[in-house]
Amino acid sequence: MKHKSIFAILLLMLGIGGYCGYRYYRDDVLPEKIIDETHDEQIKLFERVKPETGEKPLSNEETNDPLKPAEEVNDAVVGWITIEGTHIDFPICQAQDNDFYLHNGFDGRYNNELGCPFLDYRCESDFSGFNSIVYGHHMTRQRMFADIALFKDTAYLQSHRKGTLTLNDGVHNVDFFAYMNVKNTAPAYHAVFVSDSEKEEYIDYIFSDAVYILNYSADDLKRNDDLHLLLLSTCTYEFTDARGILIGIIE
Repeated sequence: MKHKSIFAILLLMLGIGGYCGYRYYRDDVLPEKIIDETHDEQIKLFERVKPETGEKPLSNEETNDPLKPAEEVNDAVVGWITIEGTHIDFPICQAQDNDFYLHNGFDGRYNNELGCPFLDYRCESDFSGFNSIVYGHHMTRQRMFADIALFKDTAYLQSHRKGTLTLNDGVHNVDFFAYMNVKNTAPAYHAVFVSDSEKEEYIDYIFSDAVYILNYSADDLKRNDDLHLLLLSTCTYEFTDARGILIGIIE
């Protein structure tokens, strides 16, 4: 009788262990495997359509429209953001809302919630507005916009100050100078400005609420009559609905 009880307990423990193993595989291992495969496919697509704006000279056709290879896959592409020395090297799309590219990839198809970096639908598609806000997911293994959170460290920004924003009219340098850590409903996400005073108030807000500011004063920005800000935003998880925002000037 005693042996039967021990055997039953062993069977129960094996059953519990097997179930826990199954749940771990189903809930943790398998989803990560799917994300890995989806991410690899997406990176291959990005490599195929990335604008040739590096060491190789551009042809006249490419100079007139460096985004053409990407546009052949998705005509909703509006730019390409690159920050050397980071994983930030992505196309930027724009939809009629701020939901579509949270769930769908650059090719417009569902991609297991990796999404694709996208420009706020309220912003000018050519980045000519005062404030252009680009969103991207914070994924595991520093995928998508996860590297944005690293800029909370001033030393990281100092060593990664410069980025490039490729648009239809060519390549623009971006000088990153500030980092904010805010809630998703913060005034930082204001996108439509109708007066100079509203712009100045927004600049003051950045300088008062940023984690840090490098190399600029509020007056420097206010004196720039052709100021175009670029905000790169992602989740950062320090608190409920926390967002990290890297701020730069499009030159």
